[in-house]
Order: sequence, then C-alpha cells, then structure tokens
Amino acid sequence: MPQLTYPSETFPGPPSVTIDVPDTWAPVRVGGALVSCRRISSDHGFAPNVVIRGFQRSSDFTMRHALAELRGFVADQQEGNVDEPFELELGEVPFLGVNVSWTDPEIGTVVQIHLFAGSRRGRIVDLVQATGSVGGDDAQSSYAEVQQILRTVRVAR
Repeated sequence: MPQLTYPSETFPGPPSVTIDVPDTWAPVRVGGALVSCRRISSDHGFAPNVVIRGFQRSSDFTMRHALAELRGFVADQQEGNVDEPFELELGEVPFLGVNVSWTDPEIGTVVQIHLFAGSRRGRIVDLVQATGSVGGDDAQSSYAEVQQILRTVRVAR
C-alpha cells in the first residue's frame, strides 16, 4: 500500500521564513501564522508586531488578487486607506508591498505594512504575506522599527 507524506515532494509544506528581531521583541503564537512576534513592552497599549502567514492558492492567483482582498478588508474599516503598491527585493525574492491604515475605535490609528511574495509550483501558488502593524499613540514612532524588521524577511523553498 502506498504511503503519502506531508511534507514531501508531492505535498510540500509552506516555504521557510526567517526574520531578525531586536532583543526587545519576543515570539508570540498567532493562529495560522508561520512566524509572529511583538515588542515585549509598549508604553501606549498597542504592541507593534509582525505576523507572517503562508497560503496555497490556485494557479490563476496573482498579486492583484492579494491586493484586491486586502483592499476589500480595508474598505470595511473606518477611514480605511490603501497607499500605492511598491516593489522590493528581499534576499533575492521579489515582493509586492503596500501600506494601509484605518481608525480603530479603541486603538486609534492603525498602520500596516504588507509584503507579498509568491511562487508557482505546478497548479499551486505558494503565497507568503508578511504584515507589520503599529497603532495608537505609538504608531508613528514604531513604524521605522517594524519596517526594519520586515526588511530582514527571508523566504526559501
């Protein structure tokens, strides 16, 4: 009787992901995340954080679809705003990035940096989405720190 295994060549797992974080940050468990972390202490109630998720999509999936899904989410938020997308390369992997923001009734301003990388594998697209979030009174001062962490994202198959 044949044996099927996960992960394997037939059923590979998600790409591997590595990020570098400052000593003031710690890993946290977030459902569905490949990697997640946050600043250990925050003076303003909302801890800056980075969450990296992996998805498998059908072969017709494109980065435009990822942006459309994100735009749909942000459109449902109070004062939601989506900036113009940008391209960058991290560790020789091309990413599509976009900044979004909205107003949360409890937190105040929330700003997120989203980075998307995809690779085709037959009829599947492996999508990695790295999201850095800042919010509240700390949003502006924490943005550069989260941005620096996201610059260290490395994706490998």
